[in-house]
Amino acid sequence: MDYLGAQIKNREIFCLNYAADLRAFQSLLTVLRSNWERLGRESDTSGRSHVGLLPFSNILVRHSIFGFEHLACYQSFLAWLTFRPGLEALLIIGKLVDDPTNASIWKNKEADFRTYNKTFSGSGLDSKSLPRSQELRQVLGRLNNDFMHPNPNFTYRDATRIDEADSVTIQIELFDKSADIHEAHLLAYLHLIALIISASRDLVSGLCGADQTPAPEDYSQTQRDRAVALATRNDTAKKIMTELGLWVFA
Repeated sequence: MDYLGAQIKNREIFCLNYAADLRAFQSLLTVLRSNWERLGRESDTSGRSHVGLLPFSNILVRHSIFGFEHLACYQSFLAWLTFRPGLEALLIIGKLVDDPTNASIWKNKEADFRTYNKTFSGSGLDSKSLPRSQELRQVLGRLNNDFMHPNPNFTYRDATRIDEADSVTIQIELFDKSADIHEAHLLAYLHLIALIISASRDLVSGLCGADQTPAPEDYSQTQRDRAVALATRNDTAKKIMTELGLWVFA
């Protein structure tokens, strides 16, 4: 119960400290949903339906929400862990649009894992239909390495050794302790979602024609000064923002 109480308290603190970021996420999420909902209303320029892509876009939206929820609890490590399936679902969409026969490979994973693995893992996930798919796939690889498996970085990142007279305690944190590191993950996450929206918009427009709704506000411009200031004062924060959020700094 102490853990659940801490989560509730952290959410309240987050809403006070980052109300503007919460509103930004809500706006981004609305645009993300709206973009993919076109596939449920419109056929492509050849008259073909692509509703079969909607289960994957739903996973993207759902796990975007899950990830942000953990950021709002100051649990950045869980944010990326829970967001990961959404990013992979987006990359799979790119593969299915590139070549619809890839759907059969995806469905037959258990029967022919070798072909599935070649098509839907590593550089095999890069696609022509999804803009920036290679960069997004590289982020997926970093999430696999840093947030999925207890390798050295994962194991020691949130651990603290406490030496006492006759014993040693290894303490592990349940919540972010550094304000800068948490903010870096927050900025990385929102920037990545903004890039995903742009890539999604281009992919859907390539299928169904140009999107007539106004393009969303450029998050990288509205938050650039804040991100640059954070990257300047904290090298670890800069690494998080560039490797996970695909921010570009001079």
